[in-house]
Amino acid sequence: MHVAKCLRWCFVGLCVSVALYGLMDYDIFNSSKTTNSVWQSNQDVLSYQHGDSSNENDTDRKLHAYQRQYIQKGDPVNHIAFLKIHKAASTTIANIFLRYGIERNLVFALPRGKGGGGPSLTSRYFFPPPRNETYDISCGHVRYNRDEFSRVLPNDTMYIEVVREPFSLFQSFINCFYPKNVLDIPGNNPVLDYLSHTEHHIKYQGYIDLQQMAHEFNMMAIEFGFPEELFWDRNQTKIQSYLRKLDKEMNIVLVVEYFDESIVLMRRLLNWDLKDILYCKTHVRGYKRKTKSRLQFGSKEEKLYKERSYLDYALYDFFLHKMKEILKHQPPDFYEEVAYFRKTRIKTEQFCKSTTTDYQNMNEVLFEGSKWNKPFVINKRFYEHVFESAALTFKTLINKTTSPN
Repeated sequence: MHVAKCLRWCFVGLCVSVALYGLMDYDIFNSSKTTNSVWQSNQDVLSYQHGDSSNENDTDRKLHAYQRQYIQKGDPVNHIAFLKIHKAASTTIANIFLRYGIERNLVFALPRGKGGGGPSLTSRYFFPPPRNETYDISCGHVRYNRDEFSRVLPNDTMYIEVVREPFSLFQSFINCFYPKNVLDIPGNNPVLDYLSHTEHHIKYQGYIDLQQMAHEFNMMAIEFGFPEELFWDRNQTKIQSYLRKLDKEMNIVLVVEYFDESIVLMRRLLNWDLKDILYCKTHVRGYKRKTKSRLQFGSKEEKLYKERSYLDYALYDFFLHKMKEILKHQPPDFYEEVAYFRKTRIKTEQFCKSTTTDYQNMNEVLFEGSKWNKPFVINKRFYEHVFESAALTFKTLINKTTSPN
C-alpha cells in the first residue's frame, strides 16, 4: 500500500513538471514572437548601434553606456533659406544653421558687407558659391524675394522665417540700436514724442523721409518682401493675398513667443538630431542706465505703434494664428520632446555659462541618447560657437574661403 502511494505521488510530480515545462516553453515561444514582431516593425527605423568598444576612449565608452534607440526617418535636410529678421531671435536661430553647416562642410551664402547681408540675394551683396557648386544655406539679413532665391538655391530648399510680437520687437530695437532720432528727443518720454510726431523726427537733409518712416514702423514686413505699395495703401484684400502667398511659399514660420515649440517643429521638419537645434540666448541686452528712465513703453506707446505698424501686426497675427492651430494638432510625443528639449537646453546653457557649481570645473558634459537624439558631448568648442555672433562667424568663413591655399 505504501509502495502504491509513493508511485501515485511520483506520477503527480511528473505531471506537474511536464506542465511547468510546457508553460515555460510557451512563454519563451511567445516572448520570441514578440521580439521578432518588434524587430520587424522597426526595420524602417534608423538606429545607431555600437560595436566593439575595447579600443574606445573614455568619452566614447560613456556615450555607449548612455545609448538608446534614436529614431530618424529619411535623410536630414541640408538646403535651407532662413530670412534673418532684426531683433526677432534671428541671431540665435542663424547660429543653429551656421553650426550645423560648419560641422558638415556645407556652402553658405556669405555676405560681402559688414552688416551680415544685403537688400537682395545677389552677387552684388553676397560672395558667389565655389565653382560648380551651389549654396546650401542662406541665413543672413536679406529681403525675401522668391525669384532671386530660386535662382541661386537648390529646388528642394526649405524656407524658414520667424516673427515676433511687433511692439516687443520695437522695444528691443530701440534698446539695441539706440537710434538718435529717438534718443536725441528732449524730455522725459522721447518714445511717446517720437510715436506722436514721427514726421518731425524722421528727416533727410531737412525733408521728411516718408519711405524711412513707412519702413521704420513695419520692420518685419519689409524683410518679408511686402510689395512697396502696401506700405502706403492699407488695402486689406491685397495684404491678405500677400500673406497667403507667403504661407504657401514658406515651409515654416517660427514664432518667438512659442520659441521652443517652434524650434522642435523645425527639427522635425528638417529631420535633424535634437543636438543640432540646441541654443543659448544671444544678443540679449539690458537698458543702459542713462537711458532706462527715459525709455517708456506703455499702453499709449503701444497703441500709437500699432496704428503705424499695421503690416507687421497683420503679418504677426496671421502666422501666430497658424502656429497655434499647428500646435493644437500635435501628437502627445511632441510635447514630451519639447519638455525634454527644454531640460537639455537649460543644462547646456548652465554648462556654457557655468551658472552652477556643478559645471564650473568640467570640460565637457555627456547627454544620454533618446528617441530624438544620439548620445552626445557638449564641450568648450560648442560653447565658443554657440555664443559667437553670426557676423563674426561669417567673417571667419569668408577669410577661410578667400584665403590662398
